[in-house]
Amino acid sequence: MKSPMLVALYFILASTASWSAGLGIRTYSEPKFASDFSLPDLTGQIHEGSDYRDRAYIISFWATWCVPCIKELPDLQRAAEILDDENITILTVNSGESREVIEQFLVQRSVTLPVLLDQDSSMLRQWRVLALPTSYIVNAKGQVVARVVGGIDWDELSILARVRSLAAASQNDDSHRESN
Repeated sequence: MKSPMLVALYFILASTASWSAGLGIRTYSEPKFASDFSLPDLTGQIHEGSDYRDRAYIISFWATWCVPCIKELPDLQRAAEILDDENITILTVNSGESREVIEQFLVQRSVTLPVLLDQDSSMLRQWRVLALPTSYIVNAKGQVVARVVGGIDWDELSILARVRSLAAASQNDDSHRESN
């Protein structure tokens, strides 16, 4: 088993590299159905993947110690406010950090996004997250249609337009070709 210190160091280095790489939104040529999940949020309410089957969502994995995540959270917050009326939800998942650390962090930054607690990092592994932040766009049919490794400006007009397009995409749509 890898030591927690080595795993943390890997995520720090991968996060910094992914932010500077600017990979953007990478679409999947063959979307797969999103892995189901059942996680509590900061209030203790349980969120399940099936709760969002008729609603597109972005699910973003992050940590309080991740510099690119810190830069990205305000953009995700603004995007959530814009997209909520369009039936697109933004969820965030924090793995392994205490509720107190996360709450204090969010209050200091005036972020009110839903934060799901993945205390044992099982969802992180299930969704094959290798760097933070990593986000997935899931359409209303429950298909993962795109992935973002590293931070992006979620509230930028061109990104919002891309999210809207992908969120509406279906499995038989040609808009899933692998691209930046």
